[in-house]
Amino acid sequence: MNDREKLYCKTLGQAIRQLRIEKTGKSAIMFAYENDIPKSTLTRIERGENEAQIVTLKKIAEAFGYSMSEFFAKIEKDLPKGFKIFEDEHY
Repeated sequence: MNDREKLYCKTLGQAIRQLRIEKTGKSAIMFAYENDIPKSTLTRIERGENEAQIVTLKKIAEAFGYSMSEFFAKIEKDLPKGFKIFEDEHY
């Protein structure tokens, strides 16, 4: 992973962790268990150590009651100013 990708993973992971805590109040272990996500995978995603797979992101989004587009919109809304998940230059 290059530095930009590491920053994306770290920022996305922090946003997922914050959302998990705010929306469910559950520990990573309980959230992972209830949503069929390996605990180690969730932990590494939240720490920004892993690139999240699309299936895992879908499970996380659904656990929060969001569609994928709602999930990314929610996360992007709460990211630091100037930081975007989807930047026009890439698409």
